[in-house]
Amino acid sequence: MEFSSVSFIWVFLPCALVVYYLIFILPLQRERKTKLLNAVLLIFSLIFYLRSGIRDLLLMVVMILLNYGAGLWIDCFSGEGEAFRKSRKGVFIASLILNILVLAFFKYFNMMVTLADIVVSHWKTLPGLLFALSKFEGSGVIQAPQIVMPLAISFTTFQTISYLTDVYKKRIEAENSLLNYSLYTCFFVQLVQGPIMRWQDLGTQIQSRSHSSQHFSDGITRFCCGLGKKVLIANTLAETANKIWNKPATELFSAEAWMGIFLFTLQLYYDFSGYADMAVGLGKMFGFKISENFDYPFTAQSVQEFWRRWHISLSAWFRDHIYIPLGGNRKGKFRTYLNLFLVFVLTGIWHGANLNYVLWGIFVALSSIFERLFLGKLLKKNPVKPLNCLYSFFVFMMGLVLFRSPNLYHAIKYYSVLFKRIPPADGTSILSYFNGGLFIALIAALLCAGFLQRAAAPVYAKYHDKIPVQMIRVVFPILLFVLSMLFLLNGSYNPSIYAGF
Repeated sequence: MEFSSVSFIWVFLPCALVVYYLIFILPLQRERKTKLLNAVLLIFSLIFYLRSGIRDLLLMVVMILLNYGAGLWIDCFSGEGEAFRKSRKGVFIASLILNILVLAFFKYFNMMVTLADIVVSHWKTLPGLLFALSKFEGSGVIQAPQIVMPLAISFTTFQTISYLTDVYKKRIEAENSLLNYSLYTCFFVQLVQGPIMRWQDLGTQIQSRSHSSQHFSDGITRFCCGLGKKVLIANTLAETANKIWNKPATELFSAEAWMGIFLFTLQLYYDFSGYADMAVGLGKMFGFKISENFDYPFTAQSVQEFWRRWHISLSAWFRDHIYIPLGGNRKGKFRTYLNLFLVFVLTGIWHGANLNYVLWGIFVALSSIFERLFLGKLLKKNPVKPLNCLYSFFVFMMGLVLFRSPNLYHAIKYYSVLFKRIPPADGTSILSYFNGGLFIALIAALLCAGFLQRAAAPVYAKYHDKIPVQMIRVVFPILLFVLSMLFLLNGSYNPSIYAGF
């Protein structure tokens, strides 16, 4: 169920809010009321998850019970002595392996079977094998049942691993309440596309949180802004971007290919950041502070800064659980570059069962390493900082050719069209793709990219309590909501890109 769907906005969310606040106004002891409120959120989270099928819901329940028990078991061996340490480590490693195996099975089974089929069929000739691999798209026609990936398994698995790691390292105590732990694992507000939150950030709010009319109002505003980014900008850009990307790369002309990757870059950002805004807004409506997942990445002046601003929770997870345990930057330059390389390759693998994601991870890793080697110094010395922003945007956009292409063969052809001047065969131009909706969406995308917002922040801080500004804060979200509803009721393109990860 998409946050930007009519069923969520007009049925699921109103029901959840009504039931939640009917409990909230009851004259109950605070601790008892919090338990009831959490129970309501858990029930609605399970209903939300049930939309993906009973199999996925049962798997979610089983994994919750196993990891809840693993956390308590790890905590039991918190005493001193070699026996305690070995038992603690053994349970922790076993729980990690279980979670990784479940994720790997559902996310990568189809890929591994299809890869094996390709290797067996083409192993005799290296050119034939390489060509078959270049056409590989993650799954294919194989004599084995296709395994459908459960909803949000990547995000929930990483969040669970974060919890178990913190328990094992004694940063937190294992949660005794099954209700609280279950809600932490499957809270519908940040279930599907994150952000990935640690127990210290989300679990403590589950145990105790405050509500206010101001937070609720801010939540509605933020949700409407995210809905507008998703429906009005991302969905509009997607209609034209998909027309270009659905054509064979060999049939594209250069300007058309550049337009396709430019539109997809903006679409991806507004699709994902729009969801993140909606998640933050929903959290505020229920009294939670959901972590920010984006910080205007297009204003970044280097690739390294870009990845500190994009999908912040995923970057932080890989930093804390992979990069730092491997030694981070404490063991010399070579190990630092190797650790960076491994982190970004694993990030690519996390995104999906497709060789292109691995290559995308390698591309991002190499661009970051080159900056650390020499390019970063040049960027710092460059007095024309807008050029640095264009550079980081360009590098990100080039990587997305791999990210968006269905296979390596398509990506190679697409790159060749980008960098080899190919005029349109029939005399058409990219102007044929433009209409009023796309033009307005592009203007909105550029205005909301972060440059204007960062420049206007001091002015807003000075005048935010003035009546005209307050009126805009009320009228603008309403306008976004009404327009978004009109688009949704019109049946426009709506699925979220990152819901597939």
